Amino acid sequence: MRTLIFSFDFISPYAYLAAEGIEALAAQHQCKMSWRPILLAALLNKNEQRGPAEIPTKRVYTFKNVCRLAHDARLPLEPPPAHPFNPLLPLRIACLRPEGELILHLFRACWKDGRAIDNVDALKPLMDEDTLKRAGTEEAKKILRDNTQQAIDEGVFGVPSITIDDEVFWGYDSFAHLSRYLEGNDPLDNGKIEKWLSLPVGASRNSS
Repeated sequence: MRTLIFSFDFISPYAYLAAEGIEALAAQHQCKMSWRPILLAALLNKNEQRGPAEIPTKRVYTFKNVCRLAHDARLPLEPPPAHPFNPLLPLRIACLRPEGELILHLFRACWKDGRAIDNVDALKPLMDEDTLKRAGTEEAKKILRDNTQQAIDEGVFGVPSITIDDEVFWGYDSFAHLSRYLEGNDPLDNGKIEKWLSLPVGASRNSS
């Protein structure tokens, strides 16, 4: 049985929308699910990028776009008290317990109920005391670091991303393409892709 690896960060509302549908998609195509919490900030730093919420005009568009997508998917959506927020604590919890039920519980608290999930006090009503304590251990920190590095090594550059057979599908809007791939109907022409990849760089942007 094939495995879908779902790489996510709670900071992303797109990851919330994708998380609500990924198990059904996996079941539809008889795939196993693997939930992989990763740190988006580390991916952005690796690729010298800024996140959507760090670019003022893109921040506005992102919030409008995700509201439209949530409406289309008939999913409730409420913004958390602050965004961006520090997702380290809930990510470490998810690393210790990479279970769909718990992960969706945290996603929904943040993006359905509009609650903070970025500190111990906010998480106390949502989490058992033992897991919350363990989230501060080196064990939890190491799993998150290792998860993130593994995702980077696989070519993941953003969240949500789904990895299957060494192919990466990025974004909530890639579900249709992922389904076609799993059905054996991927329209990609490998020869054309190789041609694209072999193109010389014709101009470079001056970053200074």
